[in-house]
This record gives sequence, structure tokens and C-alpha cells, in this order.
Amino acid sequence: MIKVDFKLNKKLEILVDEKYFNSNVQDVTEEYIAISIPTNSGEYLPLSSGSIIDVIYYEEENIYKFSSTIIGRKFENIPILLLAKPEEIKEIQRRRYVRVPLIKAAKYINLKNEPKVNLSTIDNSKYLKAVIIDLSGGGMRVKVSEEIKDNDFLLVALTVNEEEVLIVGQTKRRIKDDDGRFICGLSFEFLDNATREQLIRFIFQLMRNQMKKI
Repeated sequence: MIKVDFKLNKKLEILVDEKYFNSNVQDVTEEYIAISIPTNSGEYLPLSSGSIIDVIYYEEENIYKFSSTIIGRKFENIPILLLAKPEEIKEIQRRRYVRVPLIKAAKYINLKNEPKVNLSTIDNSKYLKAVIIDLSGGGMRVKVSEEIKDNDFLLVALTVNEEEVLIVGQTKRRIKDDDGRFICGLSFEFLDNATREQLIRFIFQLMRNQMKKI
């Protein structure tokens, strides 16, 4: 079994009925992991002794998933739940480098060797169709019909939770598929922190949907 060193104040998520509740580690002993009462948007998760739950644990760059049982409660300034130490733990992926597969329609403009662009002056008629086939916080792969050269900069417009996000990526590798289209690996060279965090939140959302199937 994978061994995890549970640490105080590290983040946990509890999955119950297709809904995630936030918590954190309050104490660790040989017998149990003590956590704060899980909440979601101010809603507390009522759990009684004997309840079996799915837990996602975040530790630095790693994500782990396991099942556990509520074995008790106690009160130390705040109410605390006691989880039985897990018998089996699965490592999901490294968060920073996780690349999530997906098939998602997008559009793009080939900026060629001019990555700096005033987004307010973009001519929407110049966009061409693309399909995103995977996504990470540092890059993506897109499938396009026109031939792209190595090191070309592509402005990609994709929809993230009903909001259009514009990203400039540089082509680092490309292959031609059996249909004659080009799959381009893009590296996000000029992504601001706010947009990167928005993408990472979206990636976590996709990962959660995938983890429900594990």
C-alpha cells in the first residue's frame, strides 16, 4: 500500500452523494485521522459513527484517494471527526504536472512569431476551428486543420465554465494524424497567474469527474 504522511492543516475533500465537502487535518494518531467538520458553501456535512466516506487528500504536489469510516467524534475548540486509518490509498497524479484528457471544441488564430497581441483588437473572423485533446496548467494539445510550424504562437479561445478564456501557447511539437490534421503541443509562455489558476480549477473539476469513476 502507498504510505502517506498525513500532516496537520493539510486539505481534504469528502465526497458524499456526488458532492465535495472541504475539510483539513486536525490531528493524527496511530488509530485515526482527526478532521474538521466538512463544509460546502456554509453547509455542514452531517456524518455519524459508522459512515463510510471517500476522501481526497492533498499533499504538496500529490493527490491521494482512499475510503474510510467515521469511528468517533471529539471537541477541541472545534468539533472534530475521527477517521479510521485507511487500508488502501491510491495516488491520483501530481497536481502541478497533471494533464487531463478531454475533447473540447475551441478556436484559434496563428500569431506565427508575434506572441504579443492586443486582445481588444482581435478580429473574430480570423479564428479557425480547433479541438483541445488535453489540458494542463502549463500547456495543451490541440488538433487543427492547417499546418502549424514549430515555435509558432497560437492564440486559443476556449470556454471554461461558460466563460471564454484566451491563451497564447507556443508550438513545441506537432504530428500529422491519419486524417491529415495536425496535433500540436502548446506551451503556455505568457500565461498570467489569474488565468493559470482559473485553468487549474477547471482541471480539478475535470479530475473530480474522472475520480468518481475510479
